[in-house]
Amino acid sequence: MIKDISTTFPKLSSRCPKTTKGDISRATILDTAHKVFREMGYYNTSISEITRRCNVSVASFYRYFKNKEHVFLQINERIISQFKDKAASLKLDGADFPERLKEVIRLLYIHSRDNFAFHRMLGESELIDRVAIDYYDSIAEFFRGFLKKEVRTGNIRPVNPDIVSYALIGICYFQFLRKGKTDDEFPEDKTLALLTELVINGISGPAQWNKPKNWDILRKPTPAPLNATDDEPMTKGEKTRQMILLSAEKIFGQLGVNRTNIADITRDAGVAQGTFYVHFASKDELLEGLVKYANHLIRRDLQRSVVNVRDRRDVERIAILVSFEFIGRHKWIYKIVPEFEMIDQTVTFWYYNKISEGYIRGLKQGIQKGQIRNIPPVFLAWYLMGYTHFISLKWIVWPNDSQIRMTDKLVKEVIGFMLYGVKLMKERTK
Repeated sequence: MIKDISTTFPKLSSRCPKTTKGDISRATILDTAHKVFREMGYYNTSISEITRRCNVSVASFYRYFKNKEHVFLQINERIISQFKDKAASLKLDGADFPERLKEVIRLLYIHSRDNFAFHRMLGESELIDRVAIDYYDSIAEFFRGFLKKEVRTGNIRPVNPDIVSYALIGICYFQFLRKGKTDDEFPEDKTLALLTELVINGISGPAQWNKPKNWDILRKPTPAPLNATDDEPMTKGEKTRQMILLSAEKIFGQLGVNRTNIADITRDAGVAQGTFYVHFASKDELLEGLVKYANHLIRRDLQRSVVNVRDRRDVERIAILVSFEFIGRHKWIYKIVPEFEMIDQTVTFWYYNKISEGYIRGLKQGIQKGQIRNIPPVFLAWYLMGYTHFISLKWIVWPNDSQIRMTDKLVKEVIGFMLYGVKLMKERTK
């Protein structure tokens, strides 16, 4: 497991070949390893599989790379360097702000498209520590600089550049997560136009927002009571199944999906392995059950919190608050779901699509009432999920004790950007 780049490979240096033939061999190994990683994921890739595919000996591999981690990190560096080179070559002079914004979003959109499999692989918990965090921070660095410059020149209101940067990363990633699976896909230019409009203006529509006197951006309604079926006492078997699921959430999150075995889970749950197989046929079936259980819990929490809320803008505001609280309680789930994507993409898509279904119904009503900007609701639902997902990773799932965590100030800024975008405003919601 890669825990710290600086201690594992202080300079990330490869064993550089001295000849042109060596350069070609090293590049061939890198290209082949990249293909194998995309197909099999980091954990399931072996050095022998890489060398077999590029028809070189294992000894030749070790002439250029120290181990599998080293070759992966070199691929990681190469992808980051390619992004930075393209960012540096952007021609933005002479364009107005919307056009400049559209071009920097295009850069990220194309990068997400071309490296979607690599991004998905970064969800494997074996890599999530410093590698994924540093990778996304390298991408966000360009957008931070772009946004700060636009603030200084008075083109946009002061915004937290990290919030906008990580929101954009998530939004673009989720566009390709749903690619080929939803019914409202658009050509690249139309997609970029919609993304640019939402980043500038936010999701809030033209209808007047009649807020109650005690309205506060961080206030949530008291959740509605659980319905009768949720509140019924569980049977002994249901309690055992739930104990297994809760232990699985914890152990998968701590060890990673690939490193966890059934004995680890049953030991933590205090049940026999035979009892495990009464409820689940295999580890993969348990994973699927856990993903679906988590999906049920978050949808239930959301529904209970917004059942009596009338303005869709308030619904989306409350949804962010509820999601952040849920992720804080179940942060392991947000490591498991992306990792499960390398095992069963169908179930992972089901997880997000099931959440989007509720979004879409409510967004359609909000659009009809003028509460939400007139954007295709399926597009908007996936935009909002990607928005919340990566901000949650950045400030809730990834931080250690020394890093900045989610604060009330950050939450206000997250909601403000979602609702109103980056456009200049004379008055801000407080």
